[in-house]
Amino acid sequence: MKAMNANRRFNSIARRIQRSWQWKKLWQIIILNLLALTAALAAYLYAHETAVTGTFAGWDIPRTLTIDGGLSGLAALESLVYRFTWNGESHGVPLAAFVRLVVLFGRPLLIFEGVCWLLGFFGSARGARRLLKPLDKIAQAAQRLTDESGARRAAERAQQERMMQADAGVDEAKFHDLEEAIGQIDIGDRLSTGDKDLQRLEDAINSMLARMHAAYRQQAQFVSDASHELRTPIAVIQGYVRMLDRWGKDDEKVLEESIAAIKTETEHMKTLVEQLLFLARGDSGRQQLNPEPMDLSELMAEVLEEYRMIDEGHEWRQGRLEPAPVNADPALIKQAVRILVDNAVRYTPEGGSIRLSSGMADGHTFFEVQDGGIGIAEEDVPRIFDRFFRADPARARASGGTGLGLSIARWIVERHAGHFEVISRPELGTRIRVVMPVAER
Repeated sequence: MKAMNANRRFNSIARRIQRSWQWKKLWQIIILNLLALTAALAAYLYAHETAVTGTFAGWDIPRTLTIDGGLSGLAALESLVYRFTWNGESHGVPLAAFVRLVVLFGRPLLIFEGVCWLLGFFGSARGARRLLKPLDKIAQAAQRLTDESGARRAAERAQQERMMQADAGVDEAKFHDLEEAIGQIDIGDRLSTGDKDLQRLEDAINSMLARMHAAYRQQAQFVSDASHELRTPIAVIQGYVRMLDRWGKDDEKVLEESIAAIKTETEHMKTLVEQLLFLARGDSGRQQLNPEPMDLSELMAEVLEEYRMIDEGHEWRQGRLEPAPVNADPALIKQAVRILVDNAVRYTPEGGSIRLSSGMADGHTFFEVQDGGIGIAEEDVPRIFDRFFRADPARARASGGTGLGLSIARWIVERHAGHFEVISRPELGTRIRVVMPVAER
């Protein structure tokens, strides 16, 4: 049924295109006939005029065209007389012979043209279908690839769900197998009709399919990484539950240790799930922005006071807090600021300094967080905003990082038409600046 409907739509489009061509062809026939008639009349008059003058007399001699007003139809046309004056003498050229010649040859020509046009107009759309066939092949191939991609995506999603629901003790090798399988997913076919006129269209569609496939692989990798991240806290909780079941019922020390560890891991899982949900809503376009006029300097001053109260282990410094007006969602921008500050706290040793600043530069607003922490290796800087990326996985895990905070900050900043500028040196510290457009007045 789906194929029949597609075929009917294809034939309907072909017919509409064919008839559009025929109407255009009718106007072309009319214009060509008028041009041919004008050229023949000009040649006829030129021949008679040069027979008298010997050469073209120029455009400035008197010329007139007269007709008998008492006649009508063909008789009126046959009464046409072309007159010109040469050396003070008037000469007349009757056009009756020319009109008869046009009627003699023109009438059958018009009939022939009309019949051909009608046959083309009411005839089949075979020619249009033949021309549209390469495009139809492209559409069918694209639909086939889309269906295949959807089937692969559904199978992959089902496999991921089964893995996430499995026991935490599943062999680690299976997750590596999944990662390798994701890396091997590729589009086996490229659209090709062999028609040079459609080469640019084929390239555009192939490029689009490649981007779609890359997005699918990124999504599959994201789900795999998320399931992998959730396995660790689940395994820890399961281990402590088993220990409680065996020895912790009567051992107060084991009981306290287990409760503390379970609380820590559940908090970690809660944070991870909330961040995953945020990114999922963002990717699907369901994360709403509520922009309003705000000043980044006021926000940075507020965040600075909050962290001075809750974290006395670091030196909190106020940089220049100049007015920086923007149109933004205050809650989301504050969330991005806190992510940057939390990262600075996490990777800055006790007693180290963290500085918050804001202002305007080069026609843009900015806010920045600078720390004196461990810094980031130069080769890792381009990847710090990737999901689940950690420059030092062991240290990040020990400090409670999920590897998603900077990804969320990037999503927020990009939705506000902003960008990041990162400067970092190992053992010296990191400065992350967020540049945003100035609020329109």
